[in-house]
Order: sequence, then C-alpha cells, then structure tokens
Amino acid sequence: MGLYIVIIGGGGVGYELARSLSESNLDVVVVEKNRAQARRLDNSLDIMVVEGNGASVTILEKAGVKKADILIAVTEIDEINIISCMLAKRFGVPITVGRVRDADYLHDSSGLTREQIGIDIVINPERATAAEISRILHFPEASDIEYFYRGKVMMLGLAVGEETGVTGKPLSRLSLPPGCIVVGINNPREGFIVPGGKDIVHPGDKIYIAGSTEVLRDISWLLHHEKTRIRQVAILGGGMTGLQLAKMIEAGQNPFTTVLLEKDPERCRELSRELSRTLVLNEDVTKLAYSEEEGIRQADALIAVTGDDPTNMLVSAIARQRGIKKVVAEVRDPQYMPVYHTLGINSVVNPRLVAASQILTLTRREKIVSLQILEDERAEVVELILTDSARVTGRKLSEANLPRGLLIGSIVRQEKVIVPNGETRLQSGDHLVIFMLPEISQSLDRYFAGGRNKKVRFKEETEK
Repeated sequence: MGLYIVIIGGGGVGYELARSLSESNLDVVVVEKNRAQARRLDNSLDIMVVEGNGASVTILEKAGVKKADILIAVTEIDEINIISCMLAKRFGVPITVGRVRDADYLHDSSGLTREQIGIDIVINPERATAAEISRILHFPEASDIEYFYRGKVMMLGLAVGEETGVTGKPLSRLSLPPGCIVVGINNPREGFIVPGGKDIVHPGDKIYIAGSTEVLRDISWLLHHEKTRIRQVAILGGGMTGLQLAKMIEAGQNPFTTVLLEKDPERCRELSRELSRTLVLNEDVTKLAYSEEEGIRQADALIAVTGDDPTNMLVSAIARQRGIKKVVAEVRDPQYMPVYHTLGINSVVNPRLVAASQILTLTRREKIVSLQILEDERAEVVELILTDSARVTGRKLSEANLPRGLLIGSIVRQEKVIVPNGETRLQSGDHLVIFMLPEISQSLDRYFAGGRNKKVRFKEETEK
C-alpha cells in the first residue's frame, strides 16, 4: 500500500511536490485556499484537491488527515504552516514538514519547543537556494555542484567548450583521472542521457561528473582555460534569498567583497542593520546597464535574486554583455529555463526544485540520505544506504541487471570513495550515489529497498 500524503498549499513548491509525487503513483491530496489555483491543480494533475484553509480542522478532516503518513505545509504564510502541522500531530500524523521563513519561530525565545510547534522537518526554500548559490560561488567553473556523504563525493555540471580534451571520443576511451566518472550528458539537440561507454561528448554539451571531491577540486585538465577567480560579488535583490546569501558570505572564510542592490529604501535600511560587511545600495537593478557604481563595474560574479523572473533574466543578459565572469540567476518558473540557456547562462537555481528535493527524500522506501533534482527535471541524483535485504546486496554490478538510465556513480565504503565497475560487488552499508532519469526512479524500490515498514523507518530517520 502506498503512502498517503497531504500537502497544504498548491503554489510553486506545493505544485512541484504534487506533480512529482503523483508521478510516483503515491496518494496525494492538496489543500489550496485560492479557487483559481485549486482548479489549476485539479485540471492538470492526477490528484485529489480540497479547496479551503489548511489551518482548519474541518478542511484537514475532509482531506483525510487521519490516515495521512506525511503532511507537508508549504503555503506562503508561516503561521498557517505551523498551525497545520500542530493539528496534524493531534490527528496522529507520523511525519510533518513545514515551510518556515521566520527563524524567530524556531528560537527558544519564541516560547515554543519544536515538539509544541509540531514540525518534524523545517523547510526554508530561500535559505536552501542561498546555500546552493553559495556553493556555486565557491566553485565558479561549474554550473551545478552537489556534495554527498559529508562532502567526500562531489557532482559537477560543466559546459563543454570547443577545445577541451573530452570531446569526440567514446567515454570508454577518455583519459579521466582515477576517481571520477561521467554520469550524465545533456545535448541541446538530442536531450539528456545517462551515458554508457559508447556515448560521445560534443562541444556545447553539458556533462555531469561524479567522484571523489579530492579529484574533482582541480578540473583545469578539463576546461583548458584560466580558472575563474571570484573576488567581488554583486547581489541583485534584497529579499529573503539575497539576505541569506549575503549572511552566508559574511560568515564564510572566503575573501569576497559583497555589494547588494535593492530598490526599496526601507528594505535597504533593514538590510544595513542585518549585515555588517556588505555594502547595501539603494538602486533599481533594471538600470544596471547604466550603473556606474564601482561595486558593479568591478564585480566578478553577479547574482540575480530579485524575486521576479523577467527582471532576473534581463539583468543576467546585461551582466553577460558587460563581461561579468560568473552569472547566477534564480528562476521560479521553469518555462524560463530554455531562455537562460539561449543566453549562455548555465548557472540557474530553482527554489521549487531545491525545496522539493529536500522533501521528496521522505517519500522513498529506500534508506535515502539525500535527493537532488537537476535543472529542468531531466535527472535525479540519490544518495542511499544499501541494506542487507536489498535485492542487489552481495551482487556484482554486472550481475545486478540495473536498468539503462540508472548509473551508480560512486560508492563510499569505510570512508573510501570507490568509482565502481562491473566487477565491483555491492555490500550492505555502502553509501551509493545514483544518477538516474526521472522515469527510472520508480524502479528504485525493486533493486535497493529493504522490507521494513515505511512509517517505522521514517520515524527513525527524522529522529536522528
């Protein structure tokens, strides 16, 4: 029997979650107060939609909260999310996930403990998005970067230039350093594949490489151009994401000089009180093309997080035209993704996918540690722990009969990173980093799941 999941809020994050979960054949109910949004959900997704306030006992009962395995509250209002989770706990829901922007609710000074608030797992999309951008700034050659198993395993997304050493040959003949492997190729014309040894990388492709962090920290062998050096960062937009990013930069051990532009004078005053080493400027970011501010003219990296997709797209294009080395844009509506690629801007971060990745980890039966959804939802990367009872435990990879479209990129065993081959035998307790196409993700249970009860496992994982 599948999980029964209640989602409170059918906006950006809620819609993305509902879509992903329904495609995995799970029972999903979305509670949405806005009538137009509720109709959109009902017309476009194969789910049950309940129109109403998720903080209402009557509405929650109508949504079937008493039989829910997980309740996920992701409305734009913290208070509604908290009340929904509180009520869900009273109804005996094992796992509650709540989107909370205001950190004051989670401090001891609020007068409420985490148990009283009723939220097992707190999601903050803006903070998670800022953390994603911060990682990109620290590795500017890459358009995507993810870490697994306490940072021992890294995955990089890289745009392939005309004169690199990886083009024109089958992957089996590439002279990659030991400890890494190409796990994905995105060809603009032919689409996304999880490759085999016969596949070829072409100029203009985007490739994903996974392996030991120590090996991948120096990728000059692949790029054939001078390493991008970030000294000065310009953040456009002083909303929650911009503020969180500036705070992370200030708290880090990096030498970045940071300038933050925000057009609202009152918000600028608030930002100046919150930040100590960031220069806050009151300026309309859409006038970037005419800006003579020294902090902008000298920026090595520009981060567009205004909260408005067309504005982010405009200022990103201007930044590229002005020769800024690294441009990172927040994109809220996935329909804009192809436009960024056309502009040559490969570093885009989607808060919906970042938040959905965190939450989707809870809905899988395998002992999943983390799950990442790559841009345009073309692929997923999963880190999981192999159990004794999994079907593939004890088998060589060549004997596991894994489907095409699924590739084990790295194994961490006894703190050692292994890039496996057909002779590698999978062992209980292995940490596997798996790269796969979305349509293959439904097959994970067949190969990697044990036979334990879902609710028990979820409780154990969230209590760690």
